[in-house]
Amino acid sequence: MKFLFSIFFLTPFWCASLTQIMGKTVGSEGEWIHIYEIDEFATRNETALQKFKITSDNQFYFEINNKVIKKYVIRLSNVYTELFLQPNSAYNIVIPQETIDVIPYFSGKETELLFLDLDSIDINYKILGFEAWMDDEMASLYLLKDADPSKFIDGVLKFKMAILKEYKNDSSIYFKNHIKYVLGKTIDNINYFGGPNASEKFSFYIKNQDVLYDLPSYMDYFRDYYNGIRQKLSPSSKRVINLALFEADGRMLIKGLLIDSIVPSQKIAEIVALQIIEEEYPKGNISQNNLIGITLYLQRNSKHEKNTLIAKNLARKFYTIVSGDPLPTIQINEDTYLGTPSQYQYLHFFDPSNPQSLAQSKAMKLLHEKYGETISFVSIYLNSESGAFQERIINSMKWPCYGLDYYHPIWKSLNVNTFPYYILVNENLIIESIPALGPIPNGTYETIAKRFFDIQKTKKGN
Repeated sequence: MKFLFSIFFLTPFWCASLTQIMGKTVGSEGEWIHIYEIDEFATRNETALQKFKITSDNQFYFEINNKVIKKYVIRLSNVYTELFLQPNSAYNIVIPQETIDVIPYFSGKETELLFLDLDSIDINYKILGFEAWMDDEMASLYLLKDADPSKFIDGVLKFKMAILKEYKNDSSIYFKNHIKYVLGKTIDNINYFGGPNASEKFSFYIKNQDVLYDLPSYMDYFRDYYNGIRQKLSPSSKRVINLALFEADGRMLIKGLLIDSIVPSQKIAEIVALQIIEEEYPKGNISQNNLIGITLYLQRNSKHEKNTLIAKNLARKFYTIVSGDPLPTIQINEDTYLGTPSQYQYLHFFDPSNPQSLAQSKAMKLLHEKYGETISFVSIYLNSESGAFQERIINSMKWPCYGLDYYHPIWKSLNVNTFPYYILVNENLIIESIPALGPIPNGTYETIAKRFFDIQKTKKGN
């Protein structure tokens, strides 16, 4: 997380019962800006809270009813920034203009956030100050790690004592826990003489600590600690866990984890189980249906609300639309839904600012001229700043064409993560090809035209 901030040691300029964010952007008038809450930090799933149409003078405003300190994400176009929100606080922020040549679609690029008039007791002020101090100290100490180990050890111990002295009287438990887990991940994970051993780290950071779901640094440490856990467990625990995974038995999986002392409670066992499932899912060694089944079991049966949420988010993350699935019900606007009953539909997704997308527009027109009476064409483009040339391309399309913003659910629902992108839906609203071939030959000289010809021939035959 990158931040620039200027601090005048002023108190907030609003008297608020809710947390308020007054912001300013550069060159974004008329665009929508969105704020999301991070549900939990195992999957980092984001839930949309509010959106605001940036005014003509590039300002925006959010008002959030948050009862505890949590981290939030602000997204504008396909850049984002993160910040903590402290209850009953007020923030004055600026999102500077970014010059970005290439942005990964639908993952976004982190941008800087400028805080103005940030109060010295605010959680953002404290975390930024601490992490800047730590970065400076550790940059110097790392140079000594191999060159002069004794000075490195001495420097680490002195730094930890200085931190303890500096923040001993701080009243924020959230901030103190943040320090604890940042130090745990950055310093105590370094093997040095006099540092804590494995048993001491387990007791201090995991066993005798509540699960801090809303603290990113805790979950970062937790996930690092239990990374690759299947290989670290005792033989008796491994046997039960392996059987549970291959039999899709969620209850047995939890039981197997609790055999090993490295998993100290039911609550932690459930989180570790979900982490194992997340690690194993892409490997293909265990049936993905089994892994999804265990995830759904934990979602239904966990007595811990946050664990239920993690399982739910993980199950949603696993689900991927494939050929043969029904087309989801997706609303384009008030009167329009995707899908044309009794007719094939060719869905075309593109970005007007993407040269490769525009290069295929002529081939799309030729396809439409030849097969438009048999195949329903729909083009959907990413709303972004576009010049006159791009607008001419869009206006020249003789079939339905819709501009949707970056946050429309269609992109995630249909796994559109690159442009151009094509999907072919059959007359029964079943997805026949995802992604489908395009109008221009691919690496093996195939295009969608052959399939269109076969569909048209079948239709005429009837």
